[in-house]
Amino acid sequence: MKFWSNGCFYTVECTAADVSMFASSWPCFGDVRKIWFQFDVKSGDLVDMSDSSGMDGQGVVALSHDAQKYGLETLAQLNGGT
Repeated sequence: MKFWSNGCFYTVECTAADVSMFASSWPCFGDVRKIWFQFDVKSGDLVDMSDSSGMDGQGVVALSHDAQKYGLETLAQLNGGT
C-alpha cells in the first residue's frame, strides 16, 4: 500500500498486487486493479475513492477498512507515535 498526506485528508492506494492478495481470500471479488481511498484525518471517515465498478461491493468495503487502518498507523508513525 502507498500513503499520501493531503493536509486534512490522507490517501491510501492499494496497488494491483495488494488487491490481488486481498482478492485471493475474498471469493468472487471481481476485477483486480489498483484502487485508492481517501480519509478525513480527524474522524477517519471515508471521503472519496476511485472507481470500484466490477469489484464486489462488500469486498471493497472490507478492503477500505484495511486501507484505513494502514493509513492511521502510518499517520501515527509520522506524528511520532501519538
